[in-house]
Amino acid sequence: MRKLLVFTILSAVAVSCGTGRGGAVGDMDTLYAPRYAKGFCLLSAADGGSMLVVINPWQGARGVRMELFFPAGGRRPPEGFTGTTVRLPLRSVVCMSSTYVAFFDRLGRLDLVRGVSGGKFIYNPQIQKSLASGEVREAGRDTGINYELLAAMQPDLTLVYGVAGHSDLTGDKAAELGVKIAYIGDYLETTPLGRAEWIVAFGHLAGLRERAIEIFDSTEREYLNVKELTRNVTKRPEVMLNAPWRDTWFVPGDRNYMVSLINDAGGSYVCRGVDSDQSRPLSIESAYVLARKSDFWFNPGGRVATLAEALTDNPRFADIPPVMSNKVYNSNLRCTPEGGSDFWESGATHPELALKDLIAILHPELLPGHTLYYYRHLE
Repeated sequence: MRKLLVFTILSAVAVSCGTGRGGAVGDMDTLYAPRYAKGFCLLSAADGGSMLVVINPWQGARGVRMELFFPAGGRRPPEGFTGTTVRLPLRSVVCMSSTYVAFFDRLGRLDLVRGVSGGKFIYNPQIQKSLASGEVREAGRDTGINYELLAAMQPDLTLVYGVAGHSDLTGDKAAELGVKIAYIGDYLETTPLGRAEWIVAFGHLAGLRERAIEIFDSTEREYLNVKELTRNVTKRPEVMLNAPWRDTWFVPGDRNYMVSLINDAGGSYVCRGVDSDQSRPLSIESAYVLARKSDFWFNPGGRVATLAEALTDNPRFADIPPVMSNKVYNSNLRCTPEGGSDFWESGATHPELALKDLIAILHPELLPGHTLYYYRHLE
């Protein structure tokens, strides 16, 4: 059976949208060129039809380009097209990441979501109600995908994310089921505004592209206005991130979403100095040395809600400055009982709220009276 999703491996390290006559997509022109996001663009043809191009949609991908063509006005896909054809606007989707749910929610189109993956980790109250009533179905996750359900539902599109070139629902399996899938690489964006700009891609899928652009423009303005508060900051507190997992402490490189947030909030990442968008392992001893140089400790474990919990598995960190001065914070103030954090869900569409939290923590004098939205102070 022919695969419903085929991705093209190109020789170039970086893959562009390839617009213009003679390019990778023939006579299609740019419909939307992102200002911050690196992982997608939208194309259109004068005689109808549009295309979502997703670029390098998993960690480590190089020269990978995936195309979804949306016919209109009798327009056929460009010559040589090997991607997926989907009619717009979508009527039903399955979201294999909670972030996708947040994008549809921000657009006011949660009604499109008919299935989700890992529902108990989704914070969105409406989705929780719909799961309880059966209006939204649990599609499973990891090795527990409910293939029979997906085959029966036949959603217009199933949105998946890839890790090292694979998703829970592979292209081969999707083809067997007759289920159309699309890889979404929003989680790979290294800046908060880059991640938030994916709402334009979701808006196009929902038939609300112009509305999505308005939402993003508003988000950008507010984010930049909040960021301006730290423009004249001279003292930038040192911030340690994360916690050990199986005796190894994974810390992100300098080109990372959280590091970007910290920098914009007037902080300084204590593990800086590695120009990478991927995390690297540190020994507990090396992490301890860096933690001793930090002023704040952020995200010390997904479900950790108290300082005692943070130190249960890491007693040696009881004497680091953030613990001694009571400056430990976790991004799970809005969290499901199973540990699904809304910071990683709606926070993708509201980076200005996440930035306000971090500024209020690092420089409370700049946002007096701010009530933390995503972050909790561990006591």
